[in-house]
Amino acid sequence: MTRNRAKAVILARKPAKGPRKKRTRPQPPQYNVPDLERARDRVAAAERRIDNERLNIPHRGRAGLERAQRELSVIEAQLRLRGLLE
Repeated sequence: MTRNRAKAVILARKPAKGPRKKRTRPQPPQYNVPDLERARDRVAAAERRIDNERLNIPHRGRAGLERAQRELSVIEAQLRLRGLLE
């Protein structure tokens, strides 16, 4: 009984934390020209992987290619918006 009471006293003495703050969303990444080159290389590598696939599975590796293409288009759009790409 005294053990439970001692625990309650210890728990009650914890210092109060500060007020909770609102979580802010992270800023989108600021891409630059080397990121564009890397994204193009990733798309080319994904295309090579699909071309070199020996099994006759039509959609194998397709998700990786689509992800790389989507990232490339996002980077290109942001660079165009900032005037770094024509």
